[in-house]
Amino acid sequence: MKKNLLFLPLLIASSLYGDAHVYFGTGIAHVSEKLDSTDKSITNTQKSIKIGYGIRDSYAVEFALDYTPNNKTYFASDDGRKYGFSVDLIKAYDFGIFINPYLKLGFGAGALQTTADLNNNSLKYGTFNTAVGFFIPLSSQFDVEMAYQYKYVSYEKINLATSDNPNSNLNLAYIGFNIRF
Repeated sequence: MKKNLLFLPLLIASSLYGDAHVYFGTGIAHVSEKLDSTDKSITNTQKSIKIGYGIRDSYAVEFALDYTPNNKTYFASDDGRKYGFSVDLIKAYDFGIFINPYLKLGFGAGALQTTADLNNNSLKYGTFNTAVGFFIPLSSQFDVEMAYQYKYVSYEKINLATSDNPNSNLNLAYIGFNIRF
């Protein structure tokens, strides 16, 4: 245990003097969701805030919080807001052009307010996330982010007597702004 504590000052020093930076971001996405069980398609607008750590043209890890002010029917007529979070790994590239393209992989979870689940008044869900996009650097501290994101969503069972898990496919067109420190 004491040997591991000796590496803590090295880790702190490397994060302070390395090229990696903390960044904050905010964005908006147009969401198109297709439920597998009902063949229903739903469109919404999603708002996101995120915090990350990494290098814009290399690697980063990102934590995002999402909010969808839903007014559409997923499973019941009074379905409400949708909250979620995700953790993603980013691999970006610097090809010497004006933009930095990237690939993103991760997972997430969240809840949809609904009376379809009589016990909790919400359905929990998990996601597997992928994205392809690019950063447009405005300066060393600011950039615009544009991306196409895909999320496979698996909701919890509505009826425990059946073996059906509702699933859906989300396609998102995202645009955001990041501040790097």
